[in-house]
Amino acid sequence: MWKCKKCGREFAKTNQSHSCVNYPIENHFHNKGEYPKQLFDFFVKKIEKEIGPITIESLPCCIHLVSNYTFCGVWITREKIKFDFRLDYKITDKRIKKEEILSKNRFIYYFEIEDSKSIDSTLLKWIKDAYNLNVKK
Repeated sequence: MWKCKKCGREFAKTNQSHSCVNYPIENHFHNKGEYPKQLFDFFVKKIEKEIGPITIESLPCCIHLVSNYTFCGVWITREKIKFDFRLDYKITDKRIKKEEILSKNRFIYYFEIEDSKSIDSTLLKWIKDAYNLNVKK
């Protein structure tokens, strides 16, 4: 892992391009009410309990969930949280809000969570696969 001397963030690639801006996580929840924060905290706890340890990086654009690399981007709204993750295989699910094909073996999926029931075993399996995608085997 390479650690930026300026901001202290760690990356798998040496001299990884990034923003060193320090952005307080509270800013993502400002004027959004308590519900999105509770939902985000529940989401993070489920990932940590069922998948593994994560680091949370707050950036001006979004919140990154990081294992040995950023495996999930999160955006906060007043009613829900939106997030994306990458996989090396194609999935089909009515909950997918958007899908992008990055390459032959890379897909990015966008989801929205409006309540904790949406964080089911199927979704957690995909997030686990995204979490482990860049783990050296």
